[in-house]
Amino acid sequence: MNYYFLLEDEKSFIKVLPAWLSYMGFHNTRVPDIKGVTADCYVMQSGQGVTQLITRVLYQTIDTIADNPGVIDELVILLDSEQYDLSYRKEQVENIIEKYVVQKGLKKSFSYKVFVCNHCFETWLLGNRKMYPLKCPKSKEEFFKYYEHYNVSRDDPENMEVPEGVNETIASYHFHYLHEMCRYQKIRYSKKNPRNVATKEYFNEMVKRITVTSHLGSFHEFYLYFANNRK
Repeated sequence: MNYYFLLEDEKSFIKVLPAWLSYMGFHNTRVPDIKGVTADCYVMQSGQGVTQLITRVLYQTIDTIADNPGVIDELVILLDSEQYDLSYRKEQVENIIEKYVVQKGLKKSFSYKVFVCNHCFETWLLGNRKMYPLKCPKSKEEFFKYYEHYNVSRDDPENMEVPEGVNETIASYHFHYLHEMCRYQKIRYSKKNPRNVATKEYFNEMVKRITVTSHLGSFHEFYLYFANNRK
């Protein structure tokens, strides 16, 4: 099968996902664009943020696939729920696709799958229990306020809300939580440089989390789909 991945993310997840796919036994060959697709290939493109993805890039991607019939078997869309309910965001994208196909009178020769990070990519990354320290000194560490607010090792990261009095979105807060937790562990993480979370060891800890708990339901759905659809 040939896949076309369309990600909301344009910095971190799009750099990490190819490694994650290989860990799950997905060994299709990545090519730069649809013109390079032969057999068992995939294209990966950024939607340049959710607004661009659902208002412009998704339409262009569907047109590209339709203009090259028989090349792409499945379109895979990955995006964040951010402040919205996960099911709302997923249905929003599915409805956009179905409506556009009908409006354009396209012959839909491909299937599609929508995965939504609840609430963002960093929420999934908080699932590595080894990153959460057993102790965190109150007086010295910036991470302490996050550490004290929510135990992401014990409790589901997807359920973590923003503390009262903090003027941030949930997605932004989860990013800052992860950033400070990594910094406390002397590990660098930024959206431009996510290589430390792209390792097999980091990924395996996230997989271990979903095999022994009911946490990270949106990551679990994503993992099961690709782990069960190996070439």
